[in-house]
Amino acid sequence: MFLVAASQLALPASAQDPADAAFWKSVFSENHVLDIRIEVSREGWDAMQPPARSRRQGGRRGRDEGDGQRRGNRYTYTRARITIDGQRFDDAGLRFKGNSSFRAAGPRLKKPFKIDLNRFTKRQKLHGRTKLNLSNAFLDPAFMKEKLGYELYRAAGLPTPGVGWANLTLTIGGVPDPIPLGIYVLVEQVDRRFLASDLGEASKDSLLMKPEVEDWHYIDDDPNSYRSYNIKSGEENTDQLRAFVSLLKLIEHAPDTAFEREIGERMDLKQLAGYLAATSILANLDSYVGMPHNYYLLMDKADGKMRLLPWDINEAFGTFTMPGDAENLVRWDIDRPWVGRRRLLERLFASEGFPKLYRAALAKLMKQAFTKDLLFERIAEFEKVLSPYVAKSDKIFWLNGSTLKHKPTPHIEGLRMGIDGDPAGLNRAVRRKILSIKPFVLRRIESIKAQLSGKSKGKTLGRERRK
Repeated sequence: MFLVAASQLALPASAQDPADAAFWKSVFSENHVLDIRIEVSREGWDAMQPPARSRRQGGRRGRDEGDGQRRGNRYTYTRARITIDGQRFDDAGLRFKGNSSFRAAGPRLKKPFKIDLNRFTKRQKLHGRTKLNLSNAFLDPAFMKEKLGYELYRAAGLPTPGVGWANLTLTIGGVPDPIPLGIYVLVEQVDRRFLASDLGEASKDSLLMKPEVEDWHYIDDDPNSYRSYNIKSGEENTDQLRAFVSLLKLIEHAPDTAFEREIGERMDLKQLAGYLAATSILANLDSYVGMPHNYYLLMDKADGKMRLLPWDINEAFGTFTMPGDAENLVRWDIDRPWVGRRRLLERLFASEGFPKLYRAALAKLMKQAFTKDLLFERIAEFEKVLSPYVAKSDKIFWLNGSTLKHKPTPHIEGLRMGIDGDPAGLNRAVRRKILSIKPFVLRRIESIKAQLSGKSKGKTLGRERRK
């Protein structure tokens, strides 16, 4: 059993009903695959489609602080009937989600979805929860990377969303038959309920942000200048927002002595070290350390410290190749676990104490969590769960006007390819030159152990590599 399997479920909230807790334990820990049936009118389906301009510019990367509000697609909720394990929710909310995962689907119907049961009809919940995130795993035909990746982050001491799977069937008005979209990765919503369950009731109303900025910058002392940091909840907490502004000022302008003296009082450095260690091991560059996005910032009311939480790790295991190819990603330098400029990390790694904290976190994960035996055992367990579902998903579907089109696709071969790869270890089931999961694990373990022992140096990625 993988080291953190039992703790993958974030359940200890006193407010959670035991029956609800048992249901989500079955999904997140015991691998019960949800059966989700979506019914939407043709008018509703058409209304969900983003404008053509949004589709073209979905991945545009901006440079200024306000650009976070313009990145990515803007998706519209439509009304749908959602049935989950036989429980029907009329007038629920349905929309697309994601950036590259949405664009890569093209005309195909297997796109990533977000369900909001509470969007149009209040108090609709599935065992205490209102939102479900459904990933199409477009670069992971094994459908395991998010599950395995979040387990590593949790082993590193971070609160992480629960991960499971769902089998989706889509019915669109005017299309004669239900469309079997097959297996999706199900990811728990990060919200006030999540904060309470994973961090405790004292953290429930904390300031939660999901930035889309190149780097964190101090602008001025006015909290209103930081709306581009994309506040998700706790906006009313002006004291926490001011504390966040003060922290940015410390990071950017404080002398070294003041920075090193105060940063540990303002940030959870042990947790940050764990985040960076797991991110480095997974070569998860589509995150704070790379793009940067796909993370949450939490100004925790419980102790006043800022914490960084992982999110949307579907391109972990060396899948995000923009900063380097598969060979360089698997040999990424463990002592510079970021790409480009990150003022906070540059200052922390120039200090005396933080590099030791980070190295200790990394060494612990390599010994207790990121090992061949533990990971391969989890992979085998997940393969048994998923194989029956991918065996049934032998077609890909798209609409041509009102006509449903389809063609066969070798899903079982894709599952094996996603796990084992070709003789060179490459995943030939996707259009990106990446290593499959097992070859990545073996080669990353080899590289990190060699770096930790001083036998080799890692590869620096991105702009610094060209100096």
